[in-house]
Amino acid sequence: MTAGTFPSLRTTRRLLSVLAVVLLVACSDSSDPTGPGSPEARSVAAVVNSTEMSLTIFSLDDPDDRTTVGLGADGTPVGGAVRGEVAAIPLGVVPAVAIVDLAAGELLRTVSLPEGSGATGAHFVNDSIVLVANPLRGSVSPVNVRSGEVDSEIETGAYPQAFAESGGRIFVVNSELDESFQPVRDGTLTVLDAGTLEVLGQVELGARNSGGVTTGPDGRLLVMNSGSWGAADGTLSIVDPTSLQEVSLHEGFGDFPGSVAVTPDGRVFASSWSFGLVEWDLSTAAFVRGPDHAIAPGGVPSSAGVTVDPGGAVWSFFPECAEASSVLRLGADHEVAEEVPTGMCPSAMLFTVLNGGPSAR
Repeated sequence: MTAGTFPSLRTTRRLLSVLAVVLLVACSDSSDPTGPGSPEARSVAAVVNSTEMSLTIFSLDDPDDRTTVGLGADGTPVGGAVRGEVAAIPLGVVPAVAIVDLAAGELLRTVSLPEGSGATGAHFVNDSIVLVANPLRGSVSPVNVRSGEVDSEIETGAYPQAFAESGGRIFVVNSELDESFQPVRDGTLTVLDAGTLEVLGQVELGARNSGGVTTGPDGRLLVMNSGSWGAADGTLSIVDPTSLQEVSLHEGFGDFPGSVAVTPDGRVFASSWSFGLVEWDLSTAAFVRGPDHAIAPGGVPSSAGVTVDPGGAVWSFFPECAEASSVLRLGADHEVAEEVPTGMCPSAMLFTVLNGGPSAR
């Protein structure tokens, strides 16, 4: 792996256009992975390979124990959600969601969404129902992963594309983009009751092009605002899930940051194709490594996404979308401790425990 392999500015612009600034990275929802319940239980990761239309599933304890599941013939998947052994992967430009049995390593069904919707983020409400964002319709659809039935749309802000949950509430991140995928106003969050899916209100954010989101150790939401490409105006919003207010907005996150992830001890990581990874301390609200001194995973000053696994390890996605790629587990020194092969263009990484849990069959 050499620095010469990361994408040119033209390639990066083309990729962003194809994905329609659907970011979702690794803050992808991994709702309620249950703990080991039997000697056969194993912790696994499922990597969404966008341009290859596949999932790479591997054991965290033995990454050589690996399988690939195709997601169909067409689409631009960049995220998903998992609950037990079932994964739901929205197909991007294709208005549908793929339902995958991770234990069996097979595609169970592809569920159509409302016409002209697109499909971005996903979030499991319970063992049966997953919410899928319809960015081009300003709504989310409840999908039954067992029956394939789709319930009535729930209205949100413009261009919803990610979810987070805290304090019994589900938060839908709305990028507030127009038909040409340009932000028309600052981002918003639509707030849903996690039990009834009733709309409870809306949170106004203080910056544009909101996308990546995760929940911090204290339950507050961390929302990454990408800003404008080339403007180096990325920011981080911190939202109180109880008062439904943005309590602070932090600047300095550089050029078009995408995904955001946080470790149990409050270290926040954000990814960018432009520079790699930044590290920010949640307790001091200060950068440990800013864009000018960013982490270059594997020696490459670029990252397609970042996430944190259940054990607290940081993973970066190698930015290769023309051939097979990999995900990189970083050690305490930010050097690569492990590299796991994937398909082309890894864009999200989901975690769960397979132990004979509920199936979507």
